[in-house]
Amino acid sequence: MLIIALFLLIPLGLRYFTSWDMGRLHTRLVRQDDDLRQLQARLTGIRGDLIDTRRRLRKYQVHKPFLGAYIRRERQRLEELQSLPRRERIAS
Repeated sequence: MLIIALFLLIPLGLRYFTSWDMGRLHTRLVRQDDDLRQLQARLTGIRGDLIDTRRRLRKYQVHKPFLGAYIRRERQRLEELQSLPRRERIAS
């Protein structure tokens, strides 16, 4: 009789332990899946910021020569205005 009880209880105990362990692992998997989604969202945001930064950098690199020429031209204009006689100066 004891042997029959052990043959019934051992498989039931193993089945209970296995289902409990699988439930624990499933909970852990769901938690890690949520963490993965959050990290993927952050990565997508960072990639978007990186693309915007590169685009802005290229824009400034393209406009750099034009801005330098514009600054030089305005400095020359300022020097010309400063070299005018005092009564011919334009009021600021």
